[in-house]
Amino acid sequence: MNLSRIPWLLPVLVMAGCEPFDPWFDYAADDKKLQHVGRMDWSTPDGPTYAHSGVTVRFRCNCTGVDVAFADNGTGGDEHTNWVNVIVDGKTEAKVQLKPGSNIIRGARNLKKGEHTVEIVKRTEPYAGSIQFLGLSLQGVLLDPPPWPEKKMEFIGDSITCGYGDEVRIYAPTYTEPNTGYHSKNEDISQAYGTLIGRRFNAEVVTTCISGTGIYRNLDGSTEGRAFPYLYKRIYPDQEAPLFDTSLFAPDLIVINLGNNDFNVLDDTGIPSAPPADEFKLAYARFIWDLRAMYPHAKIIASVGPMMNDNYPEGRKHWTKMQTWVSEMVAFLEDPNVYYFAYTPIVGDPYGEDWHPTAESHAQMAQELSDFIEKHVPF
Repeated sequence: MNLSRIPWLLPVLVMAGCEPFDPWFDYAADDKKLQHVGRMDWSTPDGPTYAHSGVTVRFRCNCTGVDVAFADNGTGGDEHTNWVNVIVDGKTEAKVQLKPGSNIIRGARNLKKGEHTVEIVKRTEPYAGSIQFLGLSLQGVLLDPPPWPEKKMEFIGDSITCGYGDEVRIYAPTYTEPNTGYHSKNEDISQAYGTLIGRRFNAEVVTTCISGTGIYRNLDGSTEGRAFPYLYKRIYPDQEAPLFDTSLFAPDLIVINLGNNDFNVLDDTGIPSAPPADEFKLAYARFIWDLRAMYPHAKIIASVGPMMNDNYPEGRKHWTKMQTWVSEMVAFLEDPNVYYFAYTPIVGDPYGEDWHPTAESHAQMAQELSDFIEKHVPF
């Protein structure tokens, strides 16, 4: 990466009696002082490539400016344009749109002189496309990295967990308005419930979420080979290889929020239908058994998300069925480290895109689950 900052300018300013600019320095993507959080493919030349929401490059610097270089593999448009957050000392300083191909992007500028902790976070889910981190440029110098958090958490789910549409607030007086479709610019994993819970517990968080997927069947009705459990270990959900080495990240706590899409497959009348009960519960149990084999010491929470209720579709009691089936599945496992939890349903506006939780609703989800964890799930 070449981010030259015209080095001849510095001595000219000194000779002219002016205060010089702080110089800029470039750092490669694999610099040992950078921390990489999440599922990354390091086989790509010049820097790691990744698709999942929340994958992060974290570092400390004595700096006043941060620029980053990415290659965006998305195809562009409303759905396939990637965005990243530049977070400085816990505050989002920049929301940056990537463009197809290699780009040097302006990050944070005019920071207060001194030490800062910076996180470069992929806001957008795999559907938006993958991105490749190519390095960064600092107006200042890179310092030794911050200590790793002692606790580790993984949040597994569908579009809710990804933060789909959480940056908008849509009122629905005629109950049609939130049918917007996906717009990647309105999705921010940094405001989703998993990230918020990680902050509360000072934990390192990995988010593994794929929109439209379910435990037994996906929103499009596909089952074996395509439902979430079959895709879990993939770095790129739409590619069979490479697979993530699960030994690289062993979570202390895993939160699963899947099942909403299982109950939203349209039947012959065009109404959302429930999956077969036994097949759903068995698929869920098998997924937890797989997670237990990979992470023998993890506490696991099987949760029921907030987008379901018994009001729609009328008479089908999907919310009641979902709670009953998941709680029965947890009881069947007889694993003292597997827990059941249900969020309070969202029953009124405002909504995010396509009826998803807003950032405010995510904050409420984080509060509810955090309280449950503190009371019932020591980790």
